[in-house]
Amino acid sequence: MGDSDDVTTGRSRVVLPSAQPMYRAADRWRDEALIDDHSLFSGEPLDGAAAAQELVEAFVLQPDVGAGTFYEKLEQQLEGVSPAAVQLAAELMFVYYLIVTTGAVKPETKRQHVRSVLGFRASGTSAFPADLFPALAGGVANPGTAYNTYRWKMLAYLIRFVEAVKARPRSEREATLTNWDTFQQLLEGLDEQSVWTQRYALEHLLFPDRAPKIVSRDDRQAVSKAFAGRLSGELPVDEVARRLEPNAWYGERGCVDFYRTPYREQWQKQSPKLTAYVSWARRFLDAMEGPRGQWLQRAQHAGEAVSAAKQHEDVIAPLRAALADDESAQSFLTWARDNDDDARHAVTAFTEYRGAEAVDQFLGRIPSEALPMETTPLTVASTLLMAQGAEDFPLWPGAATSITTRLTDTYAPHQTAAAGEKYDMFLECLDIVRRALGNVEEPWGTRLDAAVLADLLVRTSRPDGWDDSEWRAFEGWRAGKAVPLTSKAIAPTAASAITAPTAARTAEVSSSLASLEDLATSLSMDNQGMAWLEETVDLLKHKRQLIIQGPPGTGKTYIGRKLAEFLAGDPARVTVTQFHPGTSYEDFVQGLRPDPENPTSFTVVDGPLLRVAREAGEHPDNTYVLLVDEINRGNVPAVFGELYYLLEYREHEVTLTYGDVFGLPENLFLIGTMNTADRSITALDSALRRRFYVRDLRPGEVPVDGMLRQHLQTKDAELGWLADLLARANDIIKDRDQYVGPSHFMGEGMDETWARRAWENTVMPTLREVFYSRPDILIDLEFETLKAAVTQTAGDAAAD
Repeated sequence: MGDSDDVTTGRSRVVLPSAQPMYRAADRWRDEALIDDHSLFSGEPLDGAAAAQELVEAFVLQPDVGAGTFYEKLEQQLEGVSPAAVQLAAELMFVYYLIVTTGAVKPETKRQHVRSVLGFRASGTSAFPADLFPALAGGVANPGTAYNTYRWKMLAYLIRFVEAVKARPRSEREATLTNWDTFQQLLEGLDEQSVWTQRYALEHLLFPDRAPKIVSRDDRQAVSKAFAGRLSGELPVDEVARRLEPNAWYGERGCVDFYRTPYREQWQKQSPKLTAYVSWARRFLDAMEGPRGQWLQRAQHAGEAVSAAKQHEDVIAPLRAALADDESAQSFLTWARDNDDDARHAVTAFTEYRGAEAVDQFLGRIPSEALPMETTPLTVASTLLMAQGAEDFPLWPGAATSITTRLTDTYAPHQTAAAGEKYDMFLECLDIVRRALGNVEEPWGTRLDAAVLADLLVRTSRPDGWDDSEWRAFEGWRAGKAVPLTSKAIAPTAASAITAPTAARTAEVSSSLASLEDLATSLSMDNQGMAWLEETVDLLKHKRQLIIQGPPGTGKTYIGRKLAEFLAGDPARVTVTQFHPGTSYEDFVQGLRPDPENPTSFTVVDGPLLRVAREAGEHPDNTYVLLVDEINRGNVPAVFGELYYLLEYREHEVTLTYGDVFGLPENLFLIGTMNTADRSITALDSALRRRFYVRDLRPGEVPVDGMLRQHLQTKDAELGWLADLLARANDIIKDRDQYVGPSHFMGEGMDETWARRAWENTVMPTLREVFYSRPDILIDLEFETLKAAVTQTAGDAAAD
C-alpha cells in the first residue's frame, strides 16, 4: 500500500516500557517457533507441524462443552497426545495471554495457567523459562469477558494458525510472517467466526507497527466510522492510525492510541461518571488560586535544583526548598546530602530526558532505601519534573490520583507499570478532564489547573456556605458510597446552580473519609479488586440487595462486614445476623414471644429486620445495612415470607402476619453471604435470586486473586511463596467450589509455623473428606510437598 501525502509517521506500537518485553517475546515466537522449528520455551527442536496436527485431532475436532473448568477439560482432551503437543499447547497459552494487560489478568495467574498445562505431563516438556516472565507482566489490551469465556475457541484458532504456518516451506513462512499482505492472505484462510479478538491480537503482536492494539471488532468499526469524515471515507483502523499524529508519548517516542485523548472523544461517549466529576469540579474553580500559586513556587525551586545540577553546583539547598512541604521526602534529602555527586547525577536526568522517561531515568539513579514509601518516588520525581514546565508536567498529588481516576472513570495504570507510566496515565486523566470542562478543540486550562483542581476535590473539607445535604451528597460521591435516595441531597448535575464557595479549606485525607481506596487497602485488594468493589457498590445501590458467595476461606463475611461499615459510615448502623436450619420468620421478621413481665401471655417482638428497618425509616439521611451471614443455611422462602414482595417493590407496603403495615425503606441495604462448597445446604430459589445481585468470591479470580500476595507484601514479603503454594493447591483440587481461600494465611502474626498449622488443622481435615478415596492427591496437598514444589527446594512431607 503506497503512502499518500496525508500519511504521517504515526505508529501503532505502544511505546511504554512495560510493553517492550511483550513485543520481544512475540518476535521470539515468530522467529524461533513459527519460522524455525524450535520450542519457544527451551529453544530445543520441536516438530510444530506434527504437534499442531495432534492438537487439531485431540482438541479442535473434539470440543468438550460439558461441565468443568477449561483446564480440567483441556487436560482430559490432551490425555493421549505426545509431550511435544502438550509443550505446544502450553506455549500457545502463553501467546494467548501475551497481549492481555495485567489490569485484566495478573501476571501470576498467567504464569500459573501456563505451568498447569505443562504439568499435564510429568516428563518430556520444557519448563516455563524465567526470562519470559516479564512478557506476561505487561500487555496492552483488555480483550473482555468473551476472550475468557470462549478460551477454547481462541486456543483452537491459534492451533489452526500454527498448522497453517507450518504447512508452508520455511522460506515461505518467513515471507508470510514479515509481509502484511501475505500475512492477511494466510489469516483469510482461517475460520475467524467468533474469534476476531484472537485474530486482531495476532495482528498486533506480529505487526505492531502496522496493526493497532484494538482487539474489539465493535471498537474497530466505531473508530472507522468516527474518522470517516476527517479522512474522506471509512478506512481500516490500521490505515486510520497511519494517517493520524501520535497522541501517546514516552519521552520523545510516540504512537497512536485510540483509547487515549483526544482520539477517544471522537468515537466514545463521555462517561456519566466524568460528567458528574465536571459538575462538581465547576464549583471549585474559584478556590484554585492559592494552591496553584504554591505549586508554581515549588516548580521555581525545582528549576533552580535542575539548573544547579546541570552546572555542577550544590543542589541540596534548592532541593530542600522544592521539597520543604513534603515530609515523606526527608529520607531522599538525607541521601542527597550524603551523596552529593550521585544526587547531582540523578537530577540531571531532567535535562537529558523528557516527561515520563525523565521520571524513570531519575528514579533509576536513586537507591530504593532513599525513597521508601510507595507514593514518595513519584512525588519527588514529579516535583523536579516541573522544571520542564509546570503547566505541562504538574506535581503528582499522591493519594488524590487513584481517587481522581475512579471519579473520572479513566484508565488506571496496570500492576507492573513503571513510575513514569503511572505519571503518564495521570497526565492522560488530566487531559480528559480538561476536554470535558472545555471541548476537544479547546481544552479548559492547563494540566497544572486540572491537577490542582483534582487535588482540591479530593482533599477539601466542607466549604463555607454548604448545607448538610450538599456536603453529604458531595462526600458520598467522592468516597464512592451510596447516597440514600430519600435524602434531600442535591444531585451533581444541579450543583452548578449553587453559588460556588469563595474558598475551600483543605486537609489531608483522613480515615473518616473512608473512600473506596481506603476500603480496598483494608481488604488487601489491588486495582482490579478496587474495580470489583466499585461495581459491587454500584450494584448494591441499584437493587439494594446483594449476595456474596464463594467457598470457605475467601473472606465472604469479612468483606461483607467491611463493605457494610463503609456504606453505613458507622458500625452502629450495621446489623449482623446469621441464618441456620432453625431460623424462622418469627426470628428474622416478627413473632410471638413470652412476655417477660407476664409469663402466661405473649407479645409480638420485632426481629432484626424490622428493628433496623424502623430505625432506617426514622433517619432517612443515613444509610443502614443488614448483613445476613450464611443466608442459604435457613429455609429462605419461609424466613422471608411476604418480604419477597417488598424486596422488589420498595415503594409499596404490605400487611405483616401479625397485622402491622410495613415497607422497606430506601436507605436500608441487605447483604447476604453464601457458602458454595457445602452442597448439603439449601440452594436459593429463582425468585429470591432475581431480587438479589450475586457476586462471586473465588480463588484465582478477581478480587480474591491477588489478595494474599498483596497482604503478604505488606506484612512479610518473605512469605510471598504462600500465595504460590495456595495457587498450586487449587490447581490440584480443580473443583472451583472446593478451592482453598486466602484467609487461612491472612491472620495477624502470620509466619511459616502458623501457616503450616492453619493448613494442617483447618484446610486438610476438609480436603481429607473431599478426597477420601484419592490418597495420591492428598499426598500432593500436604503442606511440605506444596512448599517444596513452589520454592524448588527438597521437601519431605513427613519431616517437621
